[in-house]
Amino acid sequence: MIEFRKAKIPDELDELQRLDRRIFADFPGDFFELEDWEGFESYWMLDDGVIVGCSAFLPNIDFNDGPRSGCLYIVSTGVLPEMRRRSYGRKQKEWQIEFAKQHGFHTIVTNMRRTNRPIIRLNESLGFKFREIAPSFYSDPEEDAIVMELDLTRPKS
Repeated sequence: MIEFRKAKIPDELDELQRLDRRIFADFPGDFFELEDWEGFESYWMLDDGVIVGCSAFLPNIDFNDGPRSGCLYIVSTGVLPEMRRRSYGRKQKEWQIEFAKQHGFHTIVTNMRRTNRPIIRLNESLGFKFREIAPSFYSDPEEDAIVMELDLTRPKS
């Protein structure tokens, strides 16, 4: 049974950071520091009580960190490497969209590495649209970010 549980801050900061480092082990430039996790609204993804992934949000913020009322910025969507290709990513994205709707957000914005075709395709399948390229957004290795947005006020096409 899949469930999502809000992370307890500050009690679970170290565990969030450890999970982040496992999920994004191939991209050390993507790791968040404890201070970052402290500012995020984070949720564990559990399957039968076992952590398989995590989501991190910034409410009412846009990709560029500027205020944007009604926008949910998905800062991180992650599934443990050994749990990938089991539909956890799709379930997590569907939950994120439902979370945004239930909490009154009208837009979701997120970003990912330009080469991360699986998450780009997943986002597109759920109605996210390409918004912009952020040049050299990522480091270690350096790479552009693709920024995508989902308008929750329009029916999915």
